[in-house]
Amino acid sequence: MNTEFIEFEKVLDLACRSKFIMVDKRISDILKCIAGNETIYEMIKGTLTNFDFGKELKLATNIQGHFSMPNDDVRTVALTFCILNAIDDKKIEITQLLANNFTGDDSYAKFCDQVFLRFKTSALALLGCEQHMVESIPVENGSVSKELLDRALFLANQLDEYVKPNAKKYYECFLRSILMGDRAFIEVFFELVRKNTLRKGKTLIKEIKTVVEVIIEQ
Repeated sequence: MNTEFIEFEKVLDLACRSKFIMVDKRISDILKCIAGNETIYEMIKGTLTNFDFGKELKLATNIQGHFSMPNDDVRTVALTFCILNAIDDKKIEITQLLANNFTGDDSYAKFCDQVFLRFKTSALALLGCEQHMVESIPVENGSVSKELLDRALFLANQLDEYVKPNAKKYYECFLRSILMGDRAFIEVFFELVRKNTLRKGKTLIKEIKTVVEVIIEQ
């Protein structure tokens, strides 16, 4: 992952891990991050060309209890950015949006999955298209995408506070295995860390597991 976009990922991941009561601040932080990163700002600005927010929002919310994100990255980024701005400007009441279109036991969790995470995935995909080559770190049995390793390292660093004290040595080995790009050690020490992570870190573990599985399969 290009370090230029790490802060963008960080604010979106934090929004997903925060409680609903913090949503206004998290959205404000996301918008400030975008405004402060010229590359991301220009990419998003490009997605807004000829974009009809009113029409797209109606399509996304026209079924009671359901939110339907567009099926392409450009419209997903444009729609999400407009929604976040509208919430920040108090033109959309997020409590009402959740009640109407994200019904269920945890409507905010659904909003995070369908809006914040989709936005992150689509935005990074569009930004990645501008990076014609993805660096790789050579290892004994081939190469591992530097983008994936950077992502794993970024997530793993956030795990520190959730790993049980008696498993810190496993955690440190896991970090070193990522830095070395060693698939075998990544797999071994990830399992040890996973088994010794406190309950509060389980959501983060799930995301790391997805990245680790892709690394192992490369």
